Amino acid sequence: MRTARVGDLEIGHEPVLVATARAESVEGMTRGVECALAAGADCVELRIDSLPTAEDVARLIRGTTAPHIVACRTPRFGGSFSGSEAERIERLEAAATAGAEAIDIEFFTDPALRDRLIALVRKLGTPVMVGYENMQETPPSGTLLRGLQDVAALAPDLIKLAVRATSHADLVTVLQTVLDARSFLDVPFAAIALGPHGAASRPLACALGSSFTYCAVEAGAVPGQLTVSETREILKMVSEQRWPCSSS
Repeated sequence: MRTARVGDLEIGHEPVLVATARAESVEGMTRGVECALAAGADCVELRIDSLPTAEDVARLIRGTTAPHIVACRTPRFGGSFSGSEAERIERLEAAATAGAEAIDIEFFTDPALRDRLIALVRKLGTPVMVGYENMQETPPSGTLLRGLQDVAALAPDLIKLAVRATSHADLVTVLQTVLDARSFLDVPFAAIALGPHGAASRPLACALGSSFTYCAVEAGAVPGQLTVSETREILKMVSEQRWPCSSS
């Protein structure tokens, strides 16, 4: 598997833990970044959904020195951006032009806009992550694998799979998809089952071969999302094969 560099952070070796900063002002976002780093995150997702203007986005990017991935999501993908799709892409383009260290775009974005953004990001030499996401359900593993193959055909630097788990069977589907996807994905990827039933997917997917995952800064902040420290501790237990119920 190839690695990807986000700022001074190389993704593709040890699991990377990402925490999210979201706020309605640059100052609030900056505080969110500080909290994420204080919690032990390796990288920060900058959710620019609610920043007032593209100028605010550029100011945030120029002032953020931590490794970061920039995303802007509409309600369809769990975000709050209320503008048009063209405006959303323009906002991500402003982030890339201002020096963002990585840009995140959903596979199901209008192809013309998606491909325009990817072309600009590549021209700037910035890593691009493409996400295959379903906020309503977990499709069958075969559907997920075909979707990941479609994403891989775009040759992104990072890939993310995120689906909604409504049962523990959905959790198993995601973990099986991780095992199967390792045979054809050659870039770092994350696989996440959203919601309380999917909480275990975040550390376990990393144990099975995904390269990064998303964590909460504070317990209970996002349903089904473990904190950075919880995720790191579970990964440590799994890697050392030390289970709480072990008698040895």
